[in-house]
Amino acid sequence: MRVRRLLAVLGILLLLNAALLCACTGKELVDMESESRDGLRLVLWEGRVYVPFCVVSLRDRGEQLGYVDGDTADRISEYDGFPPEEWLVSWVEHDGGAMLLKEETVTDIPEGLTQEYDLP
Repeated sequence: MRVRRLLAVLGILLLLNAALLCACTGKELVDMESESRDGLRLVLWEGRVYVPFCVVSLRDRGEQLGYVDGDTADRISEYDGFPPEEWLVSWVEHDGGAMLLKEETVTDIPEGLTQEYDLP
């Protein structure tokens, strides 16, 4: 009886610890906006405008930052290794592909990337 009580208390403590750890590391996702310009969807975030640049692999995305227009399946992540003030990755949960977005004033293009869209 005593061992069961001790195991129950230990189990509860482990669950509380796990819940606290998840709550402390969780980052609140941002609901970004979009707009259409010349047939392209742009993403607006913190006063910046991101335009489609090229298709990238899902492996190129970093930490998820948010989602677009309230649709939590329409996700925005960092572009792995690059500042989010310049580059973002847009991807849909069940799609399999990803779109690299460039902040419209950025002129320094990472090596190996080629613009695939006529930017507005």
